[in-house]
Amino acid sequence: MSNISMKMKNLVEISSLVAESTNFFEIKDKIIEKMLEVVFPRKACVNLFYNNDYEHAYLVCSNSLEYIKQTFKSKDAKGVKFDFYEDYPEYIHDAVEYKKIIYIKNVFEDERAIKERDLANHEHYTGRIVFPLIYNKKVVGFMTCFLDESDVLKDEDIDFVSSIASLIALSIEITEKNSEKNFIIDKLRNSLELISEATRKLYQNKNIDEFLVHLSEIAKKITNSRDSVILIDKNNCKNKIFRSYCKLDERDTNVEDTIKLLLSKNVPGLYVNDTNLEREITLNVDTYIFYKLSNESESIGVILCTDGKKYEDDDLNILSILSKQVTVAMQLYDYSEQNVKHKLIAKELNILNKQQKLIMNDSKIKCNYEKELEFYHRPATVVGGDFYYAHKIDDKRVAFIIADVMGHGIVANYMVAMIKGAFKTLCYQYKTPGEIATHLNKILYDEFDKMGVFATALINVFDTERNILSVSNAGHYSPIIIDDNGELVESLNCKKGIPIGVLPDGEYHSNTFSIENYPMVFMFTDGTLEIKNQYKEEFGLDRLKNFVKSNYKNNKNKIVENLKKETEKFTGNDNFDDDILILMLKNI
Repeated sequence: MSNISMKMKNLVEISSLVAESTNFFEIKDKIIEKMLEVVFPRKACVNLFYNNDYEHAYLVCSNSLEYIKQTFKSKDAKGVKFDFYEDYPEYIHDAVEYKKIIYIKNVFEDERAIKERDLANHEHYTGRIVFPLIYNKKVVGFMTCFLDESDVLKDEDIDFVSSIASLIALSIEITEKNSEKNFIIDKLRNSLELISEATRKLYQNKNIDEFLVHLSEIAKKITNSRDSVILIDKNNCKNKIFRSYCKLDERDTNVEDTIKLLLSKNVPGLYVNDTNLEREITLNVDTYIFYKLSNESESIGVILCTDGKKYEDDDLNILSILSKQVTVAMQLYDYSEQNVKHKLIAKELNILNKQQKLIMNDSKIKCNYEKELEFYHRPATVVGGDFYYAHKIDDKRVAFIIADVMGHGIVANYMVAMIKGAFKTLCYQYKTPGEIATHLNKILYDEFDKMGVFATALINVFDTERNILSVSNAGHYSPIIIDDNGELVESLNCKKGIPIGVLPDGEYHSNTFSIENYPMVFMFTDGTLEIKNQYKEEFGLDRLKNFVKSNYKNNKNKIVENLKKETEKFTGNDNFDDDILILMLKNI
């Protein structure tokens, strides 16, 4: 692979790291490592300013260094504190003040670097280049790269490192906002509890008006607005308005006119933080945010919140989730009222309840006197996309799913809950995993498409009476199967279908076989395979197969213990970038 291709590849990987993480401190070393793989400087460090304090700089990233890393060790997560004007040379002051890149080719010849010559001797560098980290026109820190006499730094290398500096600045910005996002997630979780309670009352009391009043109040709270209204324009609810507070009561006509205008827009939702500049609506409000309620391609209403202090993209994202939950709850209510064939979904597919119950099953399920299901999950982040769920359909069948939603954070959280709720319901409606997977995709495709994610999965139904396992593979890794002789069973490789959420009409098939003579069926997500050592080599499928062959007779605790040892030996550490999830259908 050419150097240009490598740069592009690593730039994409760094961009993905930044996009998927909400904590710069968790990915900072990985970013620098990826950058230094493809440019001549083999050493770099990052310093940050906190709370607009330019008197002090904090060294937060120095893993690629030697003397500096050993000499300046921090016990504080903020990094090693330095006096910026006393401890750093003049040219770094200039780079920060004038927001420009400064390249000192030889610190022993340039008078601006006289202060760091002792350090250069200890760290063994000759040249140094500084990149200010800037976002919102403000310098939040700086990255410096160290060069020895043999290093050649071309213009394209400087451009590349500059682009990485921009991504680092973005990651710092995301991190600073993370506390706000955590607050938003907490608000969403609290709201989901309220939604769940409102939905429960809807099924008990059959009062759609009361339900929507509750939802209107939740919309107000979740966006920190002074008022909110929900208008439903569908069937017997046509043009009904439900509000949490009465600030807009005197302008009902304007409210309806405004909502009709919003429904006519070609966007699903938006927010305006200064109505003096964007005077489209006739209501006397300072700010507003709205999101349409949609059933498939039909707009059936809108949620409108007004007079929040300042709306942001996060508010719009959360309101979009709330709007979907309103729509789903109303659909389930309609199903219940009409007593159609999907009445079971209206009863069981309580997505709203599932949102705050993201804890997996107990770690062991005894299937029969021979076989048991056990799993181990080590999340890399608080909210990830790997999950496992099992459910006893009856005395003779256990259904279970292992899946990986491509994404992290609140979107993965949300989609995991949706899949779990739908999976449990469909287990009762359909007998084969292929049918379950097909209808799971059909039910959830629109939501996957809107969120821009998909999921790989192994969906399974185990006949505990006959020891027959049926598997439907939705773009996932096939199980590792061991026979009584301790050999890999290669002939039962499960045929792959496409991941869930990729095509609206995807069809999935079942692979059925007896596991009477197979003491281990081992399933997993890609986190284990993608663990890398210092040479960027992945742990890989072959190593995992050999591990399973060597450990299939052990109990779960011993298998997990040995897997930890094996991966830590391979990497030299116990910090991994992705979730690790394994599932074992094994002999007792």
